[in-house]
Amino acid sequence: MGLNLRATLITALIFFAVFLGAVYTIRAVSGTNLPVAAVQSGSMEPNIPTGSLIFVQAVDPSEIVAGPPPVGDTVIYVQPGTRISDYFIFASYDPLPISHRVIEKVEVNGTYYFLTKGDANIYPDQNPSNPLSWVPEDRIVGKVVYSIPYLGYPFLWFKNIWLASLVILIIIVIIILPSGEKENAKKMEGSV
Repeated sequence: MGLNLRATLITALIFFAVFLGAVYTIRAVSGTNLPVAAVQSGSMEPNIPTGSLIFVQAVDPSEIVAGPPPVGDTVIYVQPGTRISDYFIFASYDPLPISHRVIEKVEVNGTYYFLTKGDANIYPDQNPSNPLSWVPEDRIVGKVVYSIPYLGYPFLWFKNIWLASLVILIIIVIIILPSGEKENAKKMEGSV
C-alpha cells in the first residue's frame, strides 16, 4: 500500500471518529436523538423561515411556556403512530415531526397537554375546546432553542438519495484522485 493511500485512509478514519464523537456529544448534550433539524415548510414564518436549521433541546414538560409569538416555546412533536428508527448517526421519523409554537398548556391527571399552532397558520393544530386532543407530553421531542435561517437547505437537499450519492461520489473522487496522481508522478520520475 502506498504511503499516500495509507495517509488518506488514516485521515478518513480520524475524520470519521471525530464525526462520530461529535454526533454522540451533541445528542448527549441535547438529550434527544433529534438535536438538529431543517425546517421544511413556511408554517413558522416569519420567526423561523423555511430552510432554517433548528437546534432542539429535551425539556421537562412543566417548563414549556405557552403563549402567542414570541412568548410561547416552539416545540418539536411527533404524530400518533410515528415510526422512529435510530441509526446512531441520525434518526428517521415517519411521518416527520412537526415544529410549532405552544399557544396553550393544561395539566390533566398529571399529564401535560399542549395546543400548538404554526405562526403563519390561521388555526391551531388541534381542537382548542378539547384538551385531550392536544399534544401529550410523551409526544414532545424537545423545544427549539436556536435557529439559523437558510442554513438547513443543505439538509433538505440531501434527503434526495441521488443527490446525496452524487456528493459522496464527488468527495471520494476528490480524495482518491490526488493520491493517484502523486503515485503516477513518482512512477514517471523513476522511469526517466
